Amino acid sequence: MEPILQARKVTKKFAGLTAVNTVDLDVYAGEIVGLIGPNGAGKTTFFNTITGFYKCDGGSITFDGKNITSRATYQNCKAGMARTFQIVQPFGQMTSLENVMIGAFNRISSYREAERVAAQWIDFVGMSGKTYDRIASLNIGDQRKLEMARALATGPKLLLLDEVMAGLTPAEIDGVIDLIRKIKESGITVLMIEHIMKALMQLSDRVVVLDHGEKIAEGSPEEIADNERVIESYLGSAYKKK
Repeated sequence: MEPILQARKVTKKFAGLTAVNTVDLDVYAGEIVGLIGPNGAGKTTFFNTITGFYKCDGGSITFDGKNITSRATYQNCKAGMARTFQIVQPFGQMTSLENVMIGAFNRISSYREAERVAAQWIDFVGMSGKTYDRIASLNIGDQRKLEMARALATGPKLLLLDEVMAGLTPAEIDGVIDLIRKIKESGITVLMIEHIMKALMQLSDRVVVLDHGEKIAEGSPEEIADNERVIESYLGSAYKKK
């Protein structure tokens, strides 16, 4: 089976700094793949390069059987790749519904149909009671769920989540864990960056670890938790198996 996303020796440089160095990654349809590593490891830069926000300086990227190495972000979105951001980026003067409708317009030209699809995804993420609320009235947990709804409304095959649990309470984290499981059950593949290790270890089918822009490990959550190099560079002794 061919992966839905395949990165081969992907490299991104900024002047004299190599932020991502010849990284290989396969993501198969139906998986949740976790991407972890210390701050500055190159995780978000890797996301930005995959999605077309940054131009790839080396290597190749294939999505859904097609080479997308030089494609623009909007082209990748139309092809079925959507993402969220570390810092939520809602349209502040709009309602929840209007924000998610913007995602729906990726595939829908009718205003009424976009409104219907947006309302469905707002309900999917558990925010139907806040459909017409202004963004300013939403807390960070609601804003993160809303950003996920907007990405889902684009009609993705692959959803890239960049620290969607950052800043959330334990109860909110549990809610997002359940939501990501529901996303997978709906048939959408997930690649996620996350520092909340409880969540990542519960959700991930596989985990990939970056450090200083290079992939240093890949395996099941259990294998990663017992990997000496990962423990030393990122997890710490608390994750070492007794």
